[in-house]
Amino acid sequence: MKTKLIATLLLALTASAHATFIQLGQINLTGTFTENPNFDWNHVGDHPLGWFGTMTVQSATGIFLPYVNAGDNLSMSSAAYNLAQPLPLWTMDGFTFETTFTEATGGWPGVFCFGIINLSGNGFNPNDYPPFGAYSHWEFDAPPSFDTRPINLSIPVGYDNGHVSDSGSTVMFFGFGLIAIGLGGKARPKFNAAKV
Repeated sequence: MKTKLIATLLLALTASAHATFIQLGQINLTGTFTENPNFDWNHVGDHPLGWFGTMTVQSATGIFLPYVNAGDNLSMSSAAYNLAQPLPLWTMDGFTFETTFTEATGGWPGVFCFGIINLSGNGFNPNDYPPFGAYSHWEFDAPPSFDTRPINLSIPVGYDNGHVSDSGSTVMFFGFGLIAIGLGGKARPKFNAAKV
C-alpha cells in the first residue's frame, strides 16, 4: 500500500501548470550569417559574434500582416551581431525592433542566438495586452562553420493573458487529498468519549 501511495505521489509531482501564451504574430526571414573566428567567449565585448547578410521576409502573420510582405528586407543599424553594446537595432515597414538583451548559447560549431526586443511602430503598444504586456524576441541558429551560410531568423510576438489553464491537476490533487484523509483516518486510534 505504501509503495502505491509513494508512486502516486511521485506521479503527481510531474504535473505542471503553464500560462496561456497567445501569439499575436510572427515574421520568418531567411538570409546569411558569417561567424567571426576572432570572437572570444571570455571577452564578448571585444568582437562581434558575426555578421548578418541581407535578411528577407519569407512569411508574416498576425499584427505584421498589414505591413510586412514576403520579399521585404530587414534594415539594420549595423550588420554586426554583438553580445555587448551596441545591440542589434532593426527596422522594417514601420516597425522598430530594439534589442534590449541578447544571448548566444552552445559553442562552435553552431550557436543558438536569441534576443529580447522592444517592438514598436504601426500603432503597436505592448501595454495594450494586460496583465503583463506583449513580449517579443528574435532567434536563429548560427551556422556550424566560420563560412557565410544560410540562416532562418524568426521574430514572434505574443502575450501571457495571466490565465493558467488547468490540465486536470486540480481534480487530481483534490483526489489525493481525499485519499490522504481516508488513509489518515484509518491510522488514527479510535477516540472513546465514554472512557474519558
